[in-house]
Amino acid sequence: MGDAKIKMARGGVVYPTVDRAMKKIGEDISLARRVRRIAADDFARRIGISRATLHRLESGDPGIGLNTLAMALHALGRLDAFTNIADPVHDHVTMMQMRDQAPKRISKPRGVRDSEMLEGTVQEPLEAKSKFVGF
Repeated sequence: MGDAKIKMARGGVVYPTVDRAMKKIGEDISLARRVRRIAADDFARRIGISRATLHRLESGDPGIGLNTLAMALHALGRLDAFTNIADPVHDHVTMMQMRDQAPKRISKPRGVRDSEMLEGTVQEPLEAKSKFVGF
């Protein structure tokens, strides 16, 4: 299988692929900070962490909290990337499943004329009144 060592972090096991991804994220944050000419001390203060925690973040430490990562991305103007990280629109598996679950045909309710469907004048059936809200 190889000589890849599995690390342990506070939250549990860290697989080599996850470790490499965390290191890349840390390196990218470090580069983005330096390109913007933000000193490490100023950046750490801006996102509310110590200089040592910033060093751990930029080194790819898998024990860094999501809030720390989110605050760093926010300070760099990249919070949108974090927000959309698991968005189903960008997930090919989810999109394929949604496509497969879409109905093959859509039929109109019985007794409705085409002109009513096009004009949007189809009346929704009245709900039965109940003493229970939502039922």
